[in-house]
Amino acid sequence: MNIRATSGAGAQASPTSAAEKGDSRTELGKDAFLKLLLTELRYQDAFKPVDDREMIAQMAQFSTLEQMQNLSVAMEGLAKMQHATQAAALIGKKVTAAVDEGVVTGTVSGVRFRDGVAYLVVEGKEVLVTDVSEIA
Repeated sequence: MNIRATSGAGAQASPTSAAEKGDSRTELGKDAFLKLLLTELRYQDAFKPVDDREMIAQMAQFSTLEQMQNLSVAMEGLAKMQHATQAAALIGKKVTAAVDEGVVTGTVSGVRFRDGVAYLVVEGKEVLVTDVSEIA
C-alpha cells in the first residue's frame, strides 16, 4: 500500500513505496534487533523492570533470527556448489545455449567462475548453465 503526502515537504516525492525501491530500512536485521533490545534495557523503568518471560521471549526471537540468517548463508553456499557440480558434469558434452549474439552449439571445454557463478565455456564463449537448451 502506498501512502502519499498530500501537503508539506513530502508532497512532491515519488509515489513508490520503500519496498518497491528495495529499501533495506524497512527490514529489521540482527544488528537493529539487538540495538532495539539494548535501548529498551537501558531506558527501562528501574521500578518496573522488564518481565523475565518477555526478556526470554525476546532473546529466543533474537536467537531464531540469527539461526535463520546462518541457514540462509549456508543455503546460498549449497546452491553455488550445486551449480558448480552441474556445470562440471557438462564438460566434454555437446550443448546448445542462447547467448547475446544468438545461439551457440559446441562442446563444453571448461567451467569458469565469476562472482560465485559458474559459466560453461562453449566455443570460447561463456554460457550460463541456465541458458543451456539442449545437451547431446
